Amino acid sequence: MKKFMVAAVLLASSITPGWADGYFKGKTITYIIATNPGGNYDAYGRLIGRHLEGKLGAKSVVFKNIPGAGHIVGANTLHSSKPDGLTIGTFNTGLIYSQLLQTEGLNFDLGEMSWIGKAASDMRSVVLSSNSGLKSFEDLLNSEKKVLFAGAGIGSASFTETMMLRDGLDLNIEMIPGYNGNEGEMAMLRGEVAGQVSSYDSLRPFVEAGNGFFALLVGGDKQPQAIDYAKTEKGKAIVSLIDATSNLGRLTAAPPGVPADVLEELRDGYMAVLEDPAFLAEAEKLGLSIQGVRGDKVAEMIQAALQQSPETLKIISAAMNVEVPTLKVRSDILSLEDSNKIIEFNAGDQKVKAKISGSRTKVTVGGAEADRKQLVVGMNCAIEFDPNHEENEPSVIACNS
Repeated sequence: MKKFMVAAVLLASSITPGWADGYFKGKTITYIIATNPGGNYDAYGRLIGRHLEGKLGAKSVVFKNIPGAGHIVGANTLHSSKPDGLTIGTFNTGLIYSQLLQTEGLNFDLGEMSWIGKAASDMRSVVLSSNSGLKSFEDLLNSEKKVLFAGAGIGSASFTETMMLRDGLDLNIEMIPGYNGNEGEMAMLRGEVAGQVSSYDSLRPFVEAGNGFFALLVGGDKQPQAIDYAKTEKGKAIVSLIDATSNLGRLTAAPPGVPADVLEELRDGYMAVLEDPAFLAEAEKLGLSIQGVRGDKVAEMIQAALQQSPETLKIISAAMNVEVPTLKVRSDILSLEDSNKIIEFNAGDQKVKAKISGSRTKVTVGGAEADRKQLVVGMNCAIEFDPNHEENEPSVIACNS
C-alpha cells in the first residue's frame, strides 16, 4: 500500500506542468483587454486569463478593461508597461492597419511586442439586420440610398475594414463609428443602423437568434464570398489583405523586452490552456472557436503583415481617405548601384529601388552612424522610405552589422 501511494505521488508530480512552480508562482498577473466589458474580445480574454492562472501557478489574474480609440489606448498602455511578464493583454488586429497608416496617437510598434500566442482565426463577415429591408448582399450592392453601418472606434478592424470594403466593392454605405462590444448589434435591433462588419464568431449569436443574416464572408469556406464580388484589381487586393489579417485573431501579447525565459514560460502556459479539454469544453459552450498558435509563430505572422508593398499601402490609404505615409520595411539589400547611391530591397511582394540622399538619409550599421559606402549587398536592414517620392527616397536605413 505504501509503495502504491509513493508511486501515485511520483506519477502526479510527473504530469504536473513544469512551469507551474516557476517564475509566476504566487504572483499577480494583470491582463489588459483593450475594449469595454462584453463582446468577444472580453470573452476570450477573461476565459484564457482565468485558465492561465492555474497553468502558470499564479496567485491571480486581474482583468483590466482599457477601451478607447479603436483599441489604441489599451495597446499603448500594454506597450509601455513594465516588461516583467506580469502585464499581458489583448487588442484588435485592426491595429496592423493603424501602424501601416501611422495613425496619430499610436505609441507602439507591433513588431516589438513580446507575442505570447493567438487563440483563433477571425473570419470577417458583413451582417445585415432582419429589419433593414435588405434581403441579400446584392440588395446592398445595388442600393441607391445610403445604408448606415455600425463600427467600432476609428482605428479598429471593424472601422478600417468597413471603409476598405466600401471602397473596394463600391458600396453605398455610411459609417457610424463608436459602437463597441455588443453595441453594434443593439443598434441593428433598434433600427439605428442596417449592418455591421465584424468577425464571424462575434456576430454568429446575433444571426442564430434570427436578428440578421450573413450577407458576405471574407475567407473561410462559407458563402457568399467577397472575392467573388471584387471586380477590380484594387477590390481583389483589399479582400485578400483583409483575409490575410483575419488569420491573426484573438492575440495575446506582453510589452517589448520581456526576458526570453519568462516569455517562454508564458507561451508554454498559454498553449497548455488552449489544449486543455476543460478549457475547450468551456469555449465551445460559449461559442468561441479555438485555433491556437504559439507566440514565436505569431511574431513571424505579424512581421509579414507589416511588410506591405507601396501599392497596397496606397490602396489602404485611399480607402481611409488619408495621405500615404512613409513605409517601414525590413529587407536584405538586394543590390547597390552608382557608388551605393541606389539601393534595392523588398517591400512586401515588390522590389523597390530607392535613391539615398547624402544629407537627408540617416544610415546606421550595427547601431553606429555610418556612410552609405559601408552598405553591403546581403545586409539585413530596417528601411523607412517615402513611396510618394519619385525616387522612393529613404529617411532611415538601419542595418545589422
